[in-house]
Amino acid sequence: MKRLFLLSTVLFLLCSCSNDDGLKPGQPDGENTAMIPHFYGMARLENPAPETRGVANTQKVWHKSMAKEKLTVKFLNGTERYQAQVKEVVREWEKAAGVRFNFVKDDQDALIRVGFDYIPGMMSSWAITGTDHLQLYDQQQEPTIHFARWRRSPDQLKYSDVLRAFGQALGLELEFRHPTFDPGWITDENGNVDEARIREYWERELKNYITWEELKKMVLDPLQDQPSLIYKTDSYDPESVMTWPLYEMIAKNIPLIEFEDDYKTELSALDKKFIQEIYGPTLGEFYPEDRYLNLIEFDYTGTTPEFTLTTNKNIAVIWDQDAEEATNYYLPTNVSTEYTFTATHTFAENKKHRIIIAEFLDWGQEIPTESTALTAFDLTHGVGAENFDIKLLNKALESIRIIGGEGFISQEFNFTGYNNLRELYLVGTLDSRVTLENCENLEIFATSRSVYKPQTLKGPSGLTVASTPEANGYYKVEGPVAEWANESISIPEGIGKAEPTYSLSDLNGPGITIRNCGNLKEISLENTRVKNIDFSNLPHLEYIYLSSTQSYLVSGGSKDNNGEYLCAAFSTLENRKDLPSGVIVLRGITRGTNPADYMYVFLNLEKFIQIDNLFKSKNWTAVWDSGLLLFAVAIP
Repeated sequence: MKRLFLLSTVLFLLCSCSNDDGLKPGQPDGENTAMIPHFYGMARLENPAPETRGVANTQKVWHKSMAKEKLTVKFLNGTERYQAQVKEVVREWEKAAGVRFNFVKDDQDALIRVGFDYIPGMMSSWAITGTDHLQLYDQQQEPTIHFARWRRSPDQLKYSDVLRAFGQALGLELEFRHPTFDPGWITDENGNVDEARIREYWERELKNYITWEELKKMVLDPLQDQPSLIYKTDSYDPESVMTWPLYEMIAKNIPLIEFEDDYKTELSALDKKFIQEIYGPTLGEFYPEDRYLNLIEFDYTGTTPEFTLTTNKNIAVIWDQDAEEATNYYLPTNVSTEYTFTATHTFAENKKHRIIIAEFLDWGQEIPTESTALTAFDLTHGVGAENFDIKLLNKALESIRIIGGEGFISQEFNFTGYNNLRELYLVGTLDSRVTLENCENLEIFATSRSVYKPQTLKGPSGLTVASTPEANGYYKVEGPVAEWANESISIPEGIGKAEPTYSLSDLNGPGITIRNCGNLKEISLENTRVKNIDFSNLPHLEYIYLSSTQSYLVSGGSKDNNGEYLCAAFSTLENRKDLPSGVIVLRGITRGTNPADYMYVFLNLEKFIQIDNLFKSKNWTAVWDSGLLLFAVAIP
């Protein structure tokens, strides 16, 4: 049976098209039961294929419901890269018409089975035609599509092979069978069919796998049938992926392919038109709900959302569940671990949309209770986003960054129980609040786009207060100064630009709450409007960056008691007595500018002395990087 089914397909042989009134899958074809491999695919001896070339036999085209839901595919062998290339290329047919190829696991039954060099010695790739797959459904360990000699083939050849093979699986005929194709090369000088040339070509190609008497029935003998059972395009399409250069070129001793660009690696305009006439318009990229595992959801009001994802699996973004708008992002064939991509979309209406980021599941796969698909979520354009639901089932999501700005919808962020989370950035979130609780592996929390951390410190290691006040009555403090590696936050002569939009505030309650996050190492709070923060129970905390305008954490306090908020916060610091000194960088920000300038921090002298003593007793080094001015009646 293997040889019989091989003969039916060895030429990448094609049928053409039908509508829903054609023969339905599984419907018997009259009384004829004897099967013979024919040039176009499997045919019955008593009911051979149409005489017309380049057409589709209605008996070979799938019912539309089958093409939409039931075309299952599995791999019998092949490397992960080979399999990924096939999955990537077949989507070109899905983009063109109302068909879907559903890939299943290798232990499941499938209509279409793909093998790579599964039959030793075969020189040609081939495929079973359309509904002929039903005849071989019980042979689950036999390929119905076979790709030969891929090991050293260029990607262009592989893409061409896959497009042509799956075109045939959809019921298409090889393009050189079109009635307007000039077959003059198969005739001799007298106009007679040159049987010897054809025989020489096929015997060489198939290495005498079958006898010429058998093969002759497929490639030479006239084919007859009723024309009412066929459809065809108006003309031969030399750009079609269904052209097959081997046949004519080898027979004429013409080099098969001179350049890799000569392979047909894209559907032609007529390919797309023809397949759409058969199966209707594309189904788009929105799949049934059982194909998605929702990972992140949020509402978005606007026209152009944008975010970056890092993943190791296929991801779907449902831009609007009600409108069934979706985009599927597949793991590239050249990536075996993680890849990062930016997803963006343009909505026709500026209204609220529910966006869902989901793991794209295989056909028939049981919906899992956990996912390791996402490792990073970076919402680069967060204005208009709200009501975040970042699922706890994300077991590999290590980094989250949400960047807002003017117009961001202030909201409450609650990260409780996110044990896998290592880095969290909330930037420009205005009067939002955040709770971090039971995040056992969290190491970085920031309201800056990255951790604002100096490359080195220069100047004196300690702080020195001037013995006499300046003309304005303030005492100047000299101390270590930061040298910044990130030029975007560099400080020429001690002045730079702060993040223009503030993040987090105490307006509606505590802006920052941290509990049971014992591995937190770095906190970078740029331009916040919080007055209180508790650093207790953070034994691994080693670096703190703080900046704010004068009314808030860095230099705020009750009247004439600036530094009161800092003193309260730093009193909660863990003692690093037996550890390397921790580093705290502090900056003041001017009020009302956009972007804001860093400026001197103004502190009450007595509060400064309390803060400085806290640093010394707990082994922390302070860097007042925008400068520090103290006010008091006299130095004690």
